[in-house]
Amino acid sequence: MLAERFATKCFTPLELTHFKDNFYSRAIDQGGWKYWNEKILSDFLGIPDSSDSQCPLDAGPVIFRMVSYLGAFPFQNTLAPSVLTFDAMVKVVVLLTERYGKVLRRARRDRIRLLFGSLADVGRKDIDLGQPSQDTTEEGTTESVVAMSHAPGFAIDEPANDDYDDDEDDDLALAALEALDAIEVFKHDSRIDKAVYEARISASTLRRLLMLLIVVSPLKFLEPVRMYTSDLNEKRMETVRKEADSIMAAFDQESSGGISYKAFAQTVTSSFPFLFDPLTPLFEHLLFSKNLDLSQRRDRAESTASEPIEESPEPLPSPPTVLLPGGFESVILNPSVISHLSFFLPSSSESLNFLRGNVRLHPVFSTAAHGSSVTSFSHHVLTWSSGTLLILEGATSTNNTVTVGAYLPQPWKSPSSTQTSSKFPNAILPSFFQLSPKHILLPGNPSSSLNQPNTPTAYFSTHSGISIGCQIPPSSRSHHKPPTPIGAGSLTIDASLETADFHASPFGHNGVFLPPAPGTIPESPSKTRIEIYSLEVWGLVPDPTITSADGEKSAVELQQAKWDFEAREAERRRNVNMKAGAGDSARESARWLLEAAGVVGDAGRSGGSV
Repeated sequence: MLAERFATKCFTPLELTHFKDNFYSRAIDQGGWKYWNEKILSDFLGIPDSSDSQCPLDAGPVIFRMVSYLGAFPFQNTLAPSVLTFDAMVKVVVLLTERYGKVLRRARRDRIRLLFGSLADVGRKDIDLGQPSQDTTEEGTTESVVAMSHAPGFAIDEPANDDYDDDEDDDLALAALEALDAIEVFKHDSRIDKAVYEARISASTLRRLLMLLIVVSPLKFLEPVRMYTSDLNEKRMETVRKEADSIMAAFDQESSGGISYKAFAQTVTSSFPFLFDPLTPLFEHLLFSKNLDLSQRRDRAESTASEPIEESPEPLPSPPTVLLPGGFESVILNPSVISHLSFFLPSSSESLNFLRGNVRLHPVFSTAAHGSSVTSFSHHVLTWSSGTLLILEGATSTNNTVTVGAYLPQPWKSPSSTQTSSKFPNAILPSFFQLSPKHILLPGNPSSSLNQPNTPTAYFSTHSGISIGCQIPPSSRSHHKPPTPIGAGSLTIDASLETADFHASPFGHNGVFLPPAPGTIPESPSKTRIEIYSLEVWGLVPDPTITSADGEKSAVELQQAKWDFEAREAERRRNVNMKAGAGDSARESARWLLEAAGVVGDAGRSGGSV
């Protein structure tokens, strides 16, 4: 009854038709009992497993274990692991494609609890509930099928209170089914089963899943998974492992090596809000059947629905990239790093990460291409009319490589410039982060401008360099005081763009950025000096190809126009006679013109574009 209501309320009739065709055309039929096994699931989704010698990933068993647990929803303490019947797969797809708004009251928070239970490495109940029937498939493997009402469960779900009234449990279950409020049953089971809080996810299980998520994070609806897994050479896998290790370091692992529910939920919620997003397009493949031709007659379609499908291999297109062509190629960003960023960076919508939101990155500035010049930095960055992503890589005093960055949804602006609207609204907060060797995320503070004056998210000066999340001292013609770090985190880069200071603190709510998740960094404030190897600034382009109906230009076109204007202005300034040999009147007139245009400021200080 629950699966039927899930199907009717969460799928369109067309999606349900495709779903049925996909399932029944591949299902194993054992005495009228149709179900999927691990091989069918992995083959259909295109997930590599241990049998695929061509792919170094081995995530098939992890995904199958997750699906078997979620298929028993909401009765994990009696039905998990579930046989993957059609009803079980309906619940799995609803939960993993984020169509649970009509099922889970607290949406993502309840989903995290379910995902934790599906990943927790615990043994099955050692209870003899009868001899399962055996069937040898064509692949030579033995399949065991037991009635769903007698399926062995996990030790995580053994009831902790033996004196609990079973009738009350049944009443709650029936009420949940009747009201389609199934999560209440799960909450009820968790409340009487304290073992859920004692379970642990092993580092090995989570790492295998993370490596899969990193590889397929750019996956779009109906894209073949093999497009991202078919060419995993050793160089690519090295970057995948590096990012997986950085993400794993963010999870607090106890002495036993496992990750508790509290640590898992806290880290995912605060540091990786989009970590499991790649599962959505992955399981949406079940909602589209290549075998279903709606132009066929119904009786013909039904007659072919149960036949095995022979899928001929198709040439795979090249995976798309979020990096737009421009003046340079990145020495920091690669597909694995971009996947890491997509686990916590939003797009113009807070509910979508920047990959699912179709955000593209346009090259704006790079020390490798443009040199370590603040003039070049101002010329390229301050003319960019949209948000930016600043990222740098360097070495600490202990020779450890570190990668830090800042997500800045609003454009950089000089004091004399006119503010323009940004396609990334003010509701999208900036963020400050460290990617390696350990993931650290400091979210933006929505009330930072109210707590402290003169605290811009990003600040540039020819004297002090670049400042992220600092308090700017009052301007003075005689003294140039450096920006002061404030709050939980900040980054200062000197005017030579050669060294940076990374400040992080577990407390401080009066700055631009809030503290990271507890336990992520040491309990006392720290400052890390970084010798910069490379500094890059990438422009955030919400849609690089489409202009608005009123003729508004894209950020790329606006930037190019400003760069052309800057080049013309630079040529004009060269022709202005400012040499010492010129008469005082000519020099004063020329300076007055430049000051009026905002090109230079008082006392010879730079203004306007710098």
